[in-house]
Amino acid sequence: MASVELKAGNPQVVGIEEASAGSANDFYAGDLVKADANGELVIATAGAITGIARRAASGTAGTVIPVELISDDNLYVAKYQAAATTEALIGDTLDFTFTAGAHTLDESGATTDVDCVGLDNRDDVGTSGGRLIVKFKNTAIIGVK
Repeated sequence: MASVELKAGNPQVVGIEEASAGSANDFYAGDLVKADANGELVIATAGAITGIARRAASGTAGTVIPVELISDDNLYVAKYQAAATTEALIGDTLDFTFTAGAHTLDESGATTDVDCVGLDNRDDVGTSGGRLIVKFKNTAIIGVK
């Protein structure tokens, strides 16, 4: 499974040039990414998310990567890492942990990225690492420069 996937809504895909090689530029298809101060694509950080990479980083600066822009109108699915999923998570605000190839949700940070609106029915309730349905907070989304 991709780190983050669209559950419902209208995806808008744009091309963004990849930043120079380095750890911030290490991302995979399905990972959250952001446009940095130069408008170049790097792995996202808490409260600074532009979209979902549709292709892995090439490691070559200037390579155009297709990115599905995040919208606070759409619903997304991501895995919850902290414990078993329960209905008690619905309504909670959660953060992403940004590990290349394995972005997951938890409640250990500043709780600024998404609101949980449901449990994904592909996983049983109580599943450790189960998938949650989320909406991104508009304060976590940054545009493309």
